Amino acid sequence: MMRVFLSAVLLSATAVLSLAEEVVFRNDFNTLGSLDGWNRPPTMRYEAQGGIADSGCVLFENTRKDQSSLAAIPLEVEKLQGRAVLVEGWMKAEEVGRPELSYLGPKLMLAVTGRDGGKNHPDQEKAFGSYDWRKFTVFARIPHSAQKVELCIGLQGCTGKVWVDDVKVSLVPAPTPPAPASRNSAPLQKETKFRGVMSGGDLSPEAFRELREVWNANLMRYQIKRLRGEDHTTPAGFRKIIERNLKELDAVIPIVRQYGIRLLIDMHVGPGTSLNELLSNKLSWEPEMQQLLADVWREIAAKYRDEPVIWGYDLLNEPREENYVYTPEGGLDWNRLAEKVARAIREVDPDTPIIVESAQWGSAAGFENLIPIDVPNVVYSFHIYNPAEYTHQGIYNRPENVVYPGVIAGKLWNREMLEREMAPVIAFQRKYQVPIYVGEFGVARWSPGAEQWLEDVISIFEKYGWDWTYHAFREYEGWDAERGSVKSDPRKIGDTPRRRVLLKYMKRNRF
Repeated sequence: MMRVFLSAVLLSATAVLSLAEEVVFRNDFNTLGSLDGWNRPPTMRYEAQGGIADSGCVLFENTRKDQSSLAAIPLEVEKLQGRAVLVEGWMKAEEVGRPELSYLGPKLMLAVTGRDGGKNHPDQEKAFGSYDWRKFTVFARIPHSAQKVELCIGLQGCTGKVWVDDVKVSLVPAPTPPAPASRNSAPLQKETKFRGVMSGGDLSPEAFRELREVWNANLMRYQIKRLRGEDHTTPAGFRKIIERNLKELDAVIPIVRQYGIRLLIDMHVGPGTSLNELLSNKLSWEPEMQQLLADVWREIAAKYRDEPVIWGYDLLNEPREENYVYTPEGGLDWNRLAEKVARAIREVDPDTPIIVESAQWGSAAGFENLIPIDVPNVVYSFHIYNPAEYTHQGIYNRPENVVYPGVIAGKLWNREMLEREMAPVIAFQRKYQVPIYVGEFGVARWSPGAEQWLEDVISIFEKYGWDWTYHAFREYEGWDAERGSVKSDPRKIGDTPRRRVLLKYMKRNRF
């Protein structure tokens, strides 16, 4: 099923499609005729007064929990395909009850239908009870494959009254991709050259000796990460995190040089970002924090630009943007922020590859909306843990004993389905002729069939010549390929069926 990603430097005029938002739909509900074109429920009523400027508005009222008072109007899908969209609207509520399902309630929403008929519904932040006029927003990236997009407003699955006024849909400015004749990507790889691991808690000389002599790994994705108690929400706090991690990195470089292992610097925490339990980064929209990210990367690049051990710079781990609100002088969405940061790096380092992950969560599906940035030597990256019901079973109270291959969450999951999940990446690679790097993939060690899942995903990476790093080496014991498959027994045993799969492919590495 197609997915839509909710979200939410000054670039030159040539770096963006436009320097201002483009309004593609607006309705102020100031006349009765403003209801024309809407598919309206019987419970929707026009009111000539009472809006945000005491002008017109529309009212939705539910007297039962099972009622759905939802109005919809089609938007011009051709204008929205492949673009980031901001939906804005004003709402007032009276005694709106809390529904049984979290996605129900007041509705300022898009209904996006994909090529396969699947639907996604980017929606507003929910607020219940009674409140005066309040502005709500929805940020969404509309896939190129979208076949239909509708704007929906109203009240669904709960009781109460909601008034809606001044609804607007705008296109967010976007980077202009480089022309095909001057693609600024790194050279397109024909075969996988780098196979390795994410860094964990063991960065000892003995660990790197084992990675070289036992694993035959030639790449480590080194995490710049926040420790418990460290503050990344202020410039001073974030810089302290960077200082500590780079000191550790400086101690690691002579060791990996000895064993011929390359390092990818991964910004696993960003300044002012909101981190969830899986360490994805919901971006800060404060221009000061975004500038800090660019400044810090410029400093890192200046420090390591002549260090041959450094393979690349991964700008930000699993960026998220579902709460983004565009303003002309405000923060940038991820696609434009990635270009800003990459340009800062290129001011001091013209050569080291820059790794750009997709929003949302660095997923494969995010490539349907990702626009290549006009910066030299860029590698595009994604992470894959699909299906999460399988790879993350037994984590955060998820059900266990989910078997792969097999029917998972109503869908048959096997190698063919995994390759289908990566189709947006494959299409992106072919369309733009750019290199791809799989920064993370992994499966809980107690998952039935884990070694087959690893075999299937890695064989797909190798088919398309993608470099990759396994998540992770001696980090959380649940991902550890050196521990057995019994959840209650976390002892390190070294040789496991999962590690055999990894080593089978790492044997192909050349130094």
